[in-house]
Amino acid sequence: MKKKATGYLGILATPSTKYLPFPDKTFYAYLTQAGRRIGLPVYVILPTHINFATQSVIAYRYTTEKKWVKTRMPFPTLIYDRLSNRKKYETQIKKLKSQPSITFLGHVLGDKLKNHNHLIQHPGIAAHMPPTEPVTSMQVIKNMLNVYDAVIVKPMRNSLGIGVMKVTSKNNIHRVDGRDFKNKVFHRKFSNRSSLLFWLQNQCKVKMIAQPYLELHTPEGVPFDIRVLVQKGGNGEWGETGRAVRAGAIDGLTSNLCGGGKAHTYEPFLRQYFSEEQLLQIHREIDFIVKELPPFLESRHGRLVELGIDIGIDLSGRVWLIEVNSKPGRASFRKIENGKYRRDVQLNPLRYAYYLVQNRKGTATP
Repeated sequence: MKKKATGYLGILATPSTKYLPFPDKTFYAYLTQAGRRIGLPVYVILPTHINFATQSVIAYRYTTEKKWVKTRMPFPTLIYDRLSNRKKYETQIKKLKSQPSITFLGHVLGDKLKNHNHLIQHPGIAAHMPPTEPVTSMQVIKNMLNVYDAVIVKPMRNSLGIGVMKVTSKNNIHRVDGRDFKNKVFHRKFSNRSSLLFWLQNQCKVKMIAQPYLELHTPEGVPFDIRVLVQKGGNGEWGETGRAVRAGAIDGLTSNLCGGGKAHTYEPFLRQYFSEEQLLQIHREIDFIVKELPPFLESRHGRLVELGIDIGIDLSGRVWLIEVNSKPGRASFRKIENGKYRRDVQLNPLRYAYYLVQNRKGTATP
């Protein structure tokens, strides 16, 4: 017999002036309604409305009248961390994590370089990862350009394809193509490598990494990747929730939906470009990454609740691990197969929270 849940789940959301008082209201409302049905109250909390002296928060509740109302509540028992702009709220996050009465469902991953350095310790996963270097100076990019036809430069922390650039400097072609930090597409040509590197140096205002450019597109030039969503659910174990292909604009650089990409069903999309033999190998390699990566990364990093694993496949059918995100978006899964993944994609974190309550597992820090 299941025990009645005590306490509540707090969704730690990002304060917003554009979508007052926080974004993702539809998703959070869905979780609060589902929590009500299973007996686990769900509230939204903001890092700007926490009183550590009284150990209380201003919490937002979605009512049966379909309205958000706010009320003062004691600290939540569990926290589902969906906070972005983490540097701004670093102090509040650390203080919350230090509270022995609070369990975080998972802890957000570090930057791209830290994740890379964790994952290359697993030989099987390392075989699928492109060489990656921090851009400590333009010499790093220069050295890569001496080896590879083109180089990808991307911010260590940004997501959604923002700030990602392809740098080409070969023969008499010197150019940079990509998205700026306002997510606008740009193309720039230069007369020589020196002027290219001088311009690029002025763009690298944040910490960046460099990787060889991989041909992760269809023969027609459509960039695509595979988003695999893995989550913990009601049994407390990792499982694959679904996989979707994201395809961008022809001759584009990224496939993110926010940059104009479209979602496609996984197998029918790949079947257009790869033989049956290639497909079998691709499936095997992706299955291996999906099985091995979550527990291995968790063993190095600390507790996690869900991961978006981004896989690239080059023209020869080779599988590459491009990125791992601990706060994955869900848009791709709403747009394929009549939304058949939508329920599980949204509910699994709540199911895992309920599992923790029922089994009294977890502490404030892993």
